[in-house]
Order: sequence, then C-alpha cells, then structure tokens
Amino acid sequence: MKKLISCILAVVIAFSMFSICAFAETKTECDGNCDTCPAIVVPGIGQSNVWALDKNGDYLLDDNGNRISCFPAVLDVGAIVPKVLFPVLMTLFSQKDIGLSKALCAVVRDAFAVNMCDENGKNTGNIEVEKYLYSVAECSEYEKQQIYNNIPLQNFAEMAGEDHLYYFAYNSFGNNYDTVAELYDYIQMVKAETGHDKVNIVPISMGGSIANGLLEYYPQVMDDLEKVVYIVPALNGSSIVGDLYTKNFTFFDTDFLYNGFLEALMDEEEARMIEVIARILPDEVLASVLRNVADCLVEDVAANVTSLWGLCPKEFYSEASEALLGSKPKIKRQTDMYYQAQLDSHKNIQTLVDKGVEVFNIVDYDVPLYLIGNSWNNDNADGVIHLSSTAMGVHSALVGETLGEDYIQANTGENCADPTHNHISPDNVVDASTGLLPDHTFYFDAQGHEQTARNDAIISLATRLLATDDIKDVYSTPDYPQFNAKRDPRALVNTYIPEAKAVDTSVLSAEDAAELEAALAEAEAFVNSTACYDGQQKEVEDRLVGILVKIGVREPNIEEEPQTLFTNLSLWLYDNYGTNGIFETPGLIFKVFVKLIEFAF
Repeated sequence: MKKLISCILAVVIAFSMFSICAFAETKTECDGNCDTCPAIVVPGIGQSNVWALDKNGDYLLDDNGNRISCFPAVLDVGAIVPKVLFPVLMTLFSQKDIGLSKALCAVVRDAFAVNMCDENGKNTGNIEVEKYLYSVAECSEYEKQQIYNNIPLQNFAEMAGEDHLYYFAYNSFGNNYDTVAELYDYIQMVKAETGHDKVNIVPISMGGSIANGLLEYYPQVMDDLEKVVYIVPALNGSSIVGDLYTKNFTFFDTDFLYNGFLEALMDEEEARMIEVIARILPDEVLASVLRNVADCLVEDVAANVTSLWGLCPKEFYSEASEALLGSKPKIKRQTDMYYQAQLDSHKNIQTLVDKGVEVFNIVDYDVPLYLIGNSWNNDNADGVIHLSSTAMGVHSALVGETLGEDYIQANTGENCADPTHNHISPDNVVDASTGLLPDHTFYFDAQGHEQTARNDAIISLATRLLATDDIKDVYSTPDYPQFNAKRDPRALVNTYIPEAKAVDTSVLSAEDAAELEAALAEAEAFVNSTACYDGQQKEVEDRLVGILVKIGVREPNIEEEPQTLFTNLSLWLYDNYGTNGIFETPGLIFKVFVKLIEFAF
C-alpha cells in the first residue's frame, strides 16, 4: 500500500512539474525560440552588493546617507579609536605589548562581525545580499548600473536582448555549498523564465570556484548548459588565500616589512611613512602584534567561511584544514566536499566538452601576485590568481622570465589534437599546450586581474562567444588571437581622439597637420581593432598626445616631483639600523628628528 501511494505521489509531482513548465509564461520576446541562449554571469569576489543592516532590518547608513557595504568589512573609526587608544599609549610607553594585540584583535572581530560564520559555516551577520532574481531587462536603472559596472556586457544585451542576460549575485563571505545550490536553482529559474532549455554561464574569478561546485554537486546541470565562458576563473583558488590559511605571510619578516611589502601595495611615500611610524614599536613587539592579529583574522574569521575555502588551492588544503578545522567537523565536512570538487575540476570540465558543451577560457598573465604571501612568485599570475589556476593547469615561466630558447611545447598530442598547432606565446612565457583546453583558452599579456573588465577586447571576445557561433577556437579569427595583450582605450575614445578630431588643421603647418592625421588614424585603428601587443596602447597614446601638445591643444604632462621626506627617512633608518625600533637604540629618536629636518629642508 505504501509503495502504491508513493508511486501515485511521484506521478502527481511529476505531472505538476510538467504542468508548471509547460504552461509557465515566459518573459522573453522570443519565447525560447531564438538561437542565443540566455547568459548568466557568476561574478567574482566583492562583485555583489552586500549591505549591513541594523537590528530592525533597516540599512546602516554612513555620514553621507549611503548604505554601508559589508565587503570586505565594516570599519567604524569612531568606535575603534577609544578601544585602541589606551593600549597604544601603554605599549608605546612601556615598549611592550600591553593589551595592543588584544585591542586590535577586538577591532578585527568587530569589523568582520557582519561576515562571521557559525560552526555550520552559515553567515551570522545582519546583512542583505542585493539579488537580481530576474533578467537585466527587468532591473531598475540603478541595478543595471551596478551590473554593468562590474561586467560591461551592454553589447551582448543589445545583440541578444537584456531579457537574455542575468546576474547571479551572492555573498562572497557566505556558505559555498548554499551558494552552489542557489546557482543551480537560479539556472532552472532562468530556463523557465526564458523558455530556453539551455543557458550559458560566465564564471568570473571566484565564480570559477562556484562553477567547480556546480559541476560536482549537480552533474545533471551539464545537460542545462550550452556554453561556459570562464573569465580569469579561480579553478584552483589563489596562492594568496593558500598563504592566508597556512599563515605564510611575507610581512612576518620585518626585514621585508620595512623594505618592499608596503611599497608594492600603495603609494611609496605613504608606505614609507607607515614604516617610520611602525618603528615606534620594538622589532619583536611589532612582529608579535602582527602575528597575533593575523591569527585572529585567520582563526576567528576566515576559518569558518566556506566560500573563502573555495579559494584555497588544493596544494595548501591538507595542511590548512588540518591546522584550522580539526575542531570544526561540520565545516570540514563541507570544505572536504569542495576539495573533491577542486580535484575533479578538470575531469568535470572535460566531461562538459565530451557532452558537446562549448567551453572557453579567457585569462590574464605576467603580473606578479600581490606580495602578501610567500608564494607570490611560485607561479606566473595576474596579480590576484596564479596562472595555473585560471588556465587549467598550464605551464609557464615566472613573471619576468621565459621558458628558454630551447623549450619545446609539451602536450600537443595530449591536449591538442593537431600537432601542427603552436601554443607557445610570442614572448615565450606560456606553453598553452599544457593547459586542459589549449584550443579554447585566450591569454592577455600584462593584464591585471582587477582591470580585466576594462579591457574592451576581453569584453568583446566574451560577447562574441556568448551571442554568436562565429568563434569556435583560438584559430577562428585573427581579431581574437590566442595571445593578446593588456588594453584600456577609454582615454583614447573619450578624450584624445575627440580632441584631435576637433582641431582645425587649416591653421597648422603641413608637417603638423600630417602628423596629427597620421597619429589620429593610428589611434582610431587601434581602438577599432581587438588584437594588440603589450605596450602598443602607450605608443599610440604617446604619439597622439605628443602632437596635441605640440600644436597647443593640450598642456604638456608635467610629472610632479615625488615626495621623498618619509622615503628618505625610512631608507636611512633601514640602511643604518635595520629593522630596529626607534627607541631600541639610545639617542636614535634625536637622530631621527635631526634627519627629519634635514630631509624636509
């Protein structure tokens, strides 16, 4: 009897689902009967708005009346100063850590409170994720602006219709498994709304880790996909996050802290000023405070955030999880699941290809990782993610080096079916044949991760891949070669070219008129092309700006003399006293005062 009832219920449920799908009203003009599948953008870390709420569920506002973002933390300077002032004064007076570490750790916990997760890896902060549970066509102007600022796919929207473009927003500090489940449901929603039986997905950066989970936990989704266009995907995390979870930070070495770490992250004079101020503490005290605060950040905040664990490379996972998750079995069970998805990433992507899904990959290279962790130079990178992660296991030389004159591409027969293909980059840095999809991976030289969306060639390529079937591989058109370069022609388009076109050439000498015409033609040709080499944009801009300056349309760019007060003082301190604190050497504070006056005047 129970079996009979179960069968009847199953039939009823199945019929109900069929009815819903069969009679649901689609929201697209094509009713699912066009050749372009809807595209779902799965953005990167911090590319979804997450707002802080008060206890009543209302938005927290800053002094200007703007909503307060939870990414990456919420800093209340007014509350921080009273908490740290007394410990700072006591520590400076005693030259010992008198509550400073404790106070700073409290500041870290307060700042990241909205992003804290519990023992189940669930976010406990009072937050609201700004989600778009509808196509861009139904978004408000504000929502469209948010979406297009992150990934400017306006041309795709024009070609396919805004009712074919969706943006899957999620909490970057949320639960990895829950986010993957939401994405799966989102895909089903988009299919129902548009009438299409398949969709295209665009995993970007951290979105690559979400896609890993999607293919692993919901393998049936492969039948829902027409194309997957990865853009700088974190398929094997980022070495920066691996160093975070293993506490392998560069700034633990105070020698590096005072001579290189900060200069790579900010303006040099600002960095040197911080270095001078930091010397108020003894070397050992400063190192101890930094370690204590780092421990707090990793153990009290990051350890429970399963979405961040999705950015931990597989090579770091065993060590990191053993050290941090031994007493967190519920979280470890989830991170172990994702670790398996990470291990299966290439296999699952290959299964996609074998099923007929078109998979493309767009990556950047030859920009060193931020100098946060000691693994910063273990692989080529785009500044944020190492290349072997984004490019599916590709082999490359380190930034600033080459593969060598005698290098021969390694895996043409294994990953590429055509042995005549040459997959070595023109600069002899990347052997694309060693990546999983050598015929479908496009590389952009010297392109930084965070500026990827400002590279018009990358956006144009992604648009063509999503909206048309013109490009089947890296050999389809010379407009989009396998190896391209960094570019951002906004200054040319918005400023220099319009200025050049507005010039009355009749008042110019023949020589200047000819040069202006040639420089303008070169600039327009560059803007209208999609292929370039590293440094070409600067050459084009310099030529056009040069003639505009010569004929008096623009003022010459006069570079301001860099401020050197704190730079000179910091370098003098390092050269003469290493990493010692100012009060560790008798009489040094007076010498610093004298040097400060000397460098200032």
